[in-house]
Amino acid sequence: MKLYFSNSQIPELAGLTPPRRKLVYQCALEALFAEQPSALWLGAPWMLGGIFSGAVAGYGLVTSLGQSHWKLLVIAAFGLAGLITGIFIGTQLLTARLRPYLRRVLDERKDEIARIS
Repeated sequence: MKLYFSNSQIPELAGLTPPRRKLVYQCALEALFAEQPSALWLGAPWMLGGIFSGAVAGYGLVTSLGQSHWKLLVIAAFGLAGLITGIFIGTQLLTARLRPYLRRVLDERKDEIARIS
């Protein structure tokens, strides 16, 4: 699976101007969530799992080093790092699922997209 760090890197959106890219992306999201409402929760397990695993890793680090006064800060920092990782993974999965909808929106709404400057 290819990783996309911005919408302009998605092949279906690469040749569009930013306003057109935004319109196509929003329309594709609406179509995806209308057909598959559960896709809205696609990233939630990854985010929660990231927070939990990050916090556990932070706790393990703190207990192995014996630094009790930094314990909460380290656990929170590792949990935040896990959350960011979970958001990234969830976004990549959403993008992979969204690509057919992007193609469909580009095909079905050519005229409307062409009017956007």
